[in-house]
Amino acid sequence: MTIRFRLLDAMDEIPAGLWQDIMRELEAAGRRVTQLIPLDRLDIVAAPEAWVLREWGLCGYANSPGRITITFEPGSPRLYDPERSERILGTLAHELHHVARLRTGVETYTLGGRFVSEGLAQCFEEEAGAPTPFYAVSLDRETMKKMAERARPLLSAPDYPDYDHDAWMFGRRGDPDWPRSAGYSLGYALVKAWLQRKRMSAADAAGVPADDITDDWLAGRISLRLPPG
Repeated sequence: MTIRFRLLDAMDEIPAGLWQDIMRELEAAGRRVTQLIPLDRLDIVAAPEAWVLREWGLCGYANSPGRITITFEPGSPRLYDPERSERILGTLAHELHHVARLRTGVETYTLGGRFVSEGLAQCFEEEAGAPTPFYAVSLDRETMKKMAERARPLLSAPDYPDYDHDAWMFGRRGDPDWPRSAGYSLGYALVKAWLQRKRMSAADAAGVPADDITDDWLAGRISLRLPPG
C-alpha cells in the first residue's frame, strides 16, 4: 500500500508545532480509513487555504483518483478545538470514499449522482468512527420535504443550467429558498435509507451506480430518512 502524506506550506502560514499535530492526526486517520477501504497510489496533501468550512477551520477535496487535499485556514481558532482530530478523520474518510468511487468508474455528475456520492461519503464518515457531520443533518423536516420534491424531477439533470450545483450544495446566502447544505442533507437521508434497506455499508457500496439508489427512491421502494418533527 503506497499512501504518501505531503505538506505544502512554503510561506510558513501555520506554526510548525500545529502542523506536526495535524500531520500526526492525518496519518492516524489514514491508517484507520484504509482498513475499511484499502487504497494504494494515493497522495494526501495538507495545505493552508482560506476557503474552508468555517465551523471547522478545515475542508477536503478529492482532486483526482490519486490525490486528496485537506486544507486548513491559518487564522482559524477552530484548529485548536479538541474535536479537530475527529474532524480530520471525517474529512479524510469522506474524500477517500470519493476517490474509491472515482476509481470504480461509476461516478456521474447529475444532481442525483451528486446526492448519492455525497450521501455515501457522509455515511462512510460514520463508519470510520467520526460523528455525523453537521452538513448531513442541516435541514428540518419540512425543509427536507420541500427540497426533496424540488429535486425529484431534476435527478437526471447535468450541471448548470439544468440545475445549479452550487445552490443545491452550498445554498444562496440570504435566500431561504436555497438553504445551505441542502444537497448534502438530501444525499445523506437518501443513502442512509437505501443502505439500511439493502443491509450494506457505504464502504461496500462505493461502486454502486447512482441510478440504483435514485431509481429506488423514485419508484417508492425507499423513503427519505426524515429528521424528527
